[in-house]
Amino acid sequence: MDVELLPAPVDGITMIMTIRWLFVPAVFTLVLAAPLQAAAAGKTPPFDNGPDNQLGLTFSPDGKTAFWGAWNGSWGSSTHARRTIYTSSLQDGTWSRPATAVFSGVYSDDDPFVSPDGEWLYFASDRPMGTGDESRDTNIWRYGLRQQNRPEALSINSASAEYSPVVTGAGTLYFASERNGEQTQGDLYRALPVAEGFSEPELLGPAFNTHTGEWNIWVSANEDEIIFEASSRPTNISVPGDLYYSWHTPAGWTAAIPVSDLNTTGSDLMPRLHPDGELLYYATAEMGGHARIVTTDWRELRTRLRSAYAPLLMVANRSSHEVTFVDLSRAAITSRLQTGKGPHLLSNVANGIVLATGYGEFPKPHNDPVSSRPPFVTSINSRLTVIDVPGQSVLLDTVIDDCLKPHASWIVEQHAYVSCEEEARVRILDPENGRPVGQIDTRQRGSHVLSFEPGSRTLAISNTNSGSVTLADIDSRETRIIELAAGSEGALAIAGHIWVGNAIDGSVSVVDPLTDTVIGHIESVCAFPIAFSMDVQEQVWIACFASAELVAIDPEDFAVQRRFSLDQQPLNLVTHPTRRLAYVSYPRQNAIAEIDLESGQELRRIDVGMEPDGLRWARSSHPRPPINESH
Repeated sequence: MDVELLPAPVDGITMIMTIRWLFVPAVFTLVLAAPLQAAAAGKTPPFDNGPDNQLGLTFSPDGKTAFWGAWNGSWGSSTHARRTIYTSSLQDGTWSRPATAVFSGVYSDDDPFVSPDGEWLYFASDRPMGTGDESRDTNIWRYGLRQQNRPEALSINSASAEYSPVVTGAGTLYFASERNGEQTQGDLYRALPVAEGFSEPELLGPAFNTHTGEWNIWVSANEDEIIFEASSRPTNISVPGDLYYSWHTPAGWTAAIPVSDLNTTGSDLMPRLHPDGELLYYATAEMGGHARIVTTDWRELRTRLRSAYAPLLMVANRSSHEVTFVDLSRAAITSRLQTGKGPHLLSNVANGIVLATGYGEFPKPHNDPVSSRPPFVTSINSRLTVIDVPGQSVLLDTVIDDCLKPHASWIVEQHAYVSCEEEARVRILDPENGRPVGQIDTRQRGSHVLSFEPGSRTLAISNTNSGSVTLADIDSRETRIIELAAGSEGALAIAGHIWVGNAIDGSVSVVDPLTDTVIGHIESVCAFPIAFSMDVQEQVWIACFASAELVAIDPEDFAVQRRFSLDQQPLNLVTHPTRRLAYVSYPRQNAIAEIDLESGQELRRIDVGMEPDGLRWARSSHPRPPINESH
């Protein structure tokens, strides 16, 4: 990723360097990027060589007047010189020498931002709020760029510090504050425009604020993108501050993701966008060093950030009889593929395909969310649908011979395994044509969910009616039955063990397939534990349907680590492959929900189809545009 150190006069010569950060601690190298260098040089004022630290570059709407903050001292030091706002203008293709802004230079002023209409310059200052005010508290002010009246303090200021003001095209004010009574450290707020100024500030949602610090912010003029600085997050490269990015989708704001291409081992802060939308400016500083403004190609970076948000998510929708592909970065459906009646679960993805089976029982279809369980419809069809994941297309749709109520499937090497719930067996199929090539007798009623543990080459089959799990050697097809507890339903191989949710009993059992022993039995986990997933911090999360919860279990000592209440009853669960996010299916809502696993807060809810159940990640290499929805 190319980032550019902006021009600074050195011994009378203006120098421009481009920095490509290598993401190894304390290591970087210099490279040349001529197109970006030329663009920045023409749009960017020459920064004064005097102050040690420069940050917060902002422009008038036409890009011909610039303001920024500057001050002397070491970054991170408690003692530093007064902060001053500087300005420069572009005339006849040449930027004027930087000068102190007419309203600045007496008090400590910082964080300038020009409103999109060019009417006001907002800034943070410790100037007194009135006669006799000696608090030196940092508050938000604004100065009229056209009328050039005296700076005026905003009504949103509190007894705590406010800073980093940004105003949108609609006049909404976003800012950071250390005011008490909300999250700890700094947090992000917004205040709507009203006749007298601004409304009472409101805290931004869980996509932004956490128990750690959130500070400097940039918001796009139409309020659909936000970049901000956050400190002390587990995903930070540096503790003092990294940049994070979130954007608005039809389902709400995405989880904020680190801007890893730009973040360094120092502080990265004060993001600002050039009015033409091409260049992103921000400041970077090592502790004990100095803050300098750098720039990068925003359009290229934005595309990269959004495409890396998450893989496509596939959802089995029981009552619309389809699998949908969901682009989470846009909260958009890219494909809807018809399956047999009532698909409940999806297999693992292997050899570029995923399987869906027509279970034949499903809730009565409902176009709108419902508050209670709909009556179930029976339409026995025993269909197998083989889906090309990269191509988002159906390769095969066929009937599975002698398999009533096929509920779950799993792909191991060149074979597909399908549980036949009414027949106490698993059919082994050739996924290319759907023809049976063998079977495994589970010897138990209600053979329900499948999962494969590769280390022991064991296929685990949960048996809901008998409260047990059948362990099958896929090579010899020999089976062993492990008695568990009432309603053994959800099953997943995790770290060499088989985790089983005993839905009726409310417990979770952990089985070692090498010794055929129950090595852990966790009583009273929740009501109706039904699905499992392990997150990036190696906690096992359990979706609890009846009690509408997510519960985290330590896989080492089997202790409950966290418990989050949900707004709806979750039927299935997957965790993000690289971030602390979970996605749960809400069948009654015809939606999936994105859950922050740090706070337990729901970030977004995305409509996907009728009565969603099974969830699987798709590793598609062929991104598609959203489809036009008709229902």
